[in-house]
Amino acid sequence: MRRPAGIGSRKRRSTQAVVAGLSEIAAALLVSTWELVPDLVTTLAATIGFGVFSYGVYLGWQLFYDREPDGPAS
Repeated sequence: MRRPAGIGSRKRRSTQAVVAGLSEIAAALLVSTWELVPDLVTTLAATIGFGVFSYGVYLGWQLFYDREPDGPAS
């Protein structure tokens, strides 16, 4: 049986990764509209943000599918 504290920490880590990834994508988009840095830098930042976002979604997906079964198979 999985501990509730372990599940809670994985949920928090998933949420933090999703929010951080979306924030990084938004910041890269905002900086690219102001043309403060070259396009390559903002593209790289948005790509890294997408990777962090994907990691958060992966963690959430694992929480959903790693649940213990409800009972014996029918």
